[in-house]
Amino acid sequence: MFMTRESGAGGPARSVRGAALLVAALSLAGAARGHEAGGLLVAPARRPAFLVPAPSPGGEDGTKEGRAALADASAAKRAAQKLEGEARADALSGVAERYAGIAAAESYAAAERAEAAFRGGELLRTLDRHQQADESFQRAVLLGEDSQKGREFAARGLLERAHLKRRANDIEGALALYAEVTRRFADQRRSAAYGRTWSGKVQLKAGHLDEAAKHMLGFAEAYPEFAVEAVRNADLLAVAQAEGGDETGARDTIERVRREVQPVVAKGGKEAEAVQAALDGLRVTEMLAGY
Repeated sequence: MFMTRESGAGGPARSVRGAALLVAALSLAGAARGHEAGGLLVAPARRPAFLVPAPSPGGEDGTKEGRAALADASAAKRAAQKLEGEARADALSGVAERYAGIAAAESYAAAERAEAAFRGGELLRTLDRHQQADESFQRAVLLGEDSQKGREFAARGLLERAHLKRRANDIEGALALYAEVTRRFADQRRSAAYGRTWSGKVQLKAGHLDEAAKHMLGFAEAYPEFAVEAVRNADLLAVAQAEGGDETGARDTIERVRREVQPVVAKGGKEAEAVQAALDGLRVTEMLAGY
């Protein structure tokens, strides 16, 4: 094969080189056969097909660890609420810090972090640490707004920020945030309805009846699922109108809400009963001589 000439001055050297080439050739041939059989060549490293990659942080489905952390914090909160005095305040403060830690953990889902920020804000508000509560609620808004499951806590966080401003007598600030809840989180029907209701209440308290009416009239048409609240809103407006000497306007307000909630009453059931009870309990009725 390779050693064709074994005599002469160059014979031994050629023999050695020929042997080396023979070994190399045999090795390559064996490797090729091994490759065909799947046994010798090492394939490039790659992820095994049967392994499922871990969900990316902030995934909509949430994380096992995040849910467990929220559950643990909730249990700690319940335990803290059973205490009294300074011990209770210290324990709740500790739970608020735990929620802050969850909200800061980037490995958890956005919705989990938003909920943690909101829950922490609630505790801080209870502890009268209003500035910190506001910051925590704002964090809930930022964390949850772009997450389908987090938008509930984002909307509630913004609503709580509005409440804080209202309690601090920052009327303009409160009205701006209530309007933002209704506009920015229209898909969160409960929070959006609250935003509209409180816009009307704040305007009523400020003596702006015309502005209040914009929020309180037509509420049942905008939020038919909250018909009881629509009746209560109309009652508040009608009472203010009657007290201001506008009995005609008060009657018109009550007549309108009765028409708007009539489809709900006609369906019957518990919701209809609740709406009818609200209508029967209108405070403005006595002011309008039983109207």
